[in-house]
This record gives sequence, structure tokens and C-alpha cells, in this order.
Amino acid sequence: MKNTDTIGTYVLETLKTRYEVTEKDIGSDAKLDRGLMHFTVRSFDIAGIGTLCLLNMKGMFGLMKMETVVISSFTKDVPLLNIDTIRAMGNTTRLAELYDTRIKEKNSRLEEACQAIKDADRDLPDYSSGPHWYDDFRMACTYGKKTKGNDNLRTKTSCMKYFDAYMKELELAEDCDPEAKRKANRVLPDGLLEHGGPAVDQVRKMFGEELASRLVLTHMYGIE
Repeated sequence: MKNTDTIGTYVLETLKTRYEVTEKDIGSDAKLDRGLMHFTVRSFDIAGIGTLCLLNMKGMFGLMKMETVVISSFTKDVPLLNIDTIRAMGNTTRLAELYDTRIKEKNSRLEEACQAIKDADRDLPDYSSGPHWYDDFRMACTYGKKTKGNDNLRTKTSCMKYFDAYMKELELAEDCDPEAKRKANRVLPDGLLEHGGPAVDQVRKMFGEELASRLVLTHMYGIE
């Protein structure tokens, strides 16, 4: 993996080593432009698992960039995974978030692995944006750092390690009922549409409610 590769590239290529991954044709939704804001959206089926979304946003002539990686599993009883990279004003914020949408008896394998990664970076400044509507089901091992310079590569590596731990959990986790899991997973995208989020708010403002709903429910989380 080259330093210039994104976390999204790493996730996609790693998934391909284990699963059949097929990109969906999402038509004109794949590239959205309005003024100084540019979005690219890629959505994939992960055979036997669920969906992957890679969302990139660029604005202000490249001074602000965001990449979001989402994995939503419907056949394995694992949490939702979101990994965000946000670059603005010389700062890089990285978030590796796990949302507990498990429907069967829970174990601590994934939490312990991710907490160890988080603890190893305790010397780096935390990213904090205050309380949110999703705090009740965002898992405590979630990673959030805001850094500059050489520390950016360190946080990138840590987010990749989070994904590696998640990949291992996909292999170990119990199978589950797809419809029940889809219903459980829906709590996050429904909440994003109700309460908002950075990318969702921008898309809604520029392209309208219908496209924002399709982006979240279909392309990002594979709910509909």
C-alpha cells in the first residue's frame, strides 16, 4: 500500500482478496457537481456480506476534502463501520466509527481489538465535536483524531488497522437473519436523514431531499 493510496482504496482492495466485490451502476448519482462542491459516489455489493460505499467530497478548490467509507453487513452479525477522513485548513481529522447494530448475543472480540488500536494513539489529540444523537449506539472503541504533518500517516495506519480488525470479525461472526439485520442497520441512515450529517447536509442543500435520501439509504447503507 503506497502512502498516496486512500483508506477507501485499501478497504476495497483488501475486501477483493476475500470476497467477490461488484461495483453497482448508480447512473448520474456517481458524480455530483454544484458550484465549488464535487462529489463522487461508488457503491459495491460484497457477495455474502452486504454493501460497501466510497464517498468523496471536494470543495473550495481542493482546500477541503472528505472521504467516507461505509460497510453495512446484512448476513453477518457485526456493527456498521464508518471511516471518515476530513482535510481542511491544514488539519486532518480521521474517524473510525463502529455503530452497534448487532441483533444476537454480543461478544467483545472486535471492541477489544479496536480499543487496543485507540489506546496506542492516546498521545495524539482527540477529535471531539460534542454530543450527538447517535452516541447511545456508537461504540466506545470508536477512534477520532485531529492531527497535522507526520501524525497524519500514523492515524491513517490506525484506521486501516481498525478495518483489518473488522475484516477478521466478518470471518468469525455468526450468520444472522438478513431482514432483521437490515432493520437494525437502518437506525443510522434514518437518523442521518432526520438529524443530518456533513455530507448529507451538503447534498440535501444542493441537490434536494430525494437525492439525499437515495444517497444515504441506497448507495451508502444499502437499505433500499
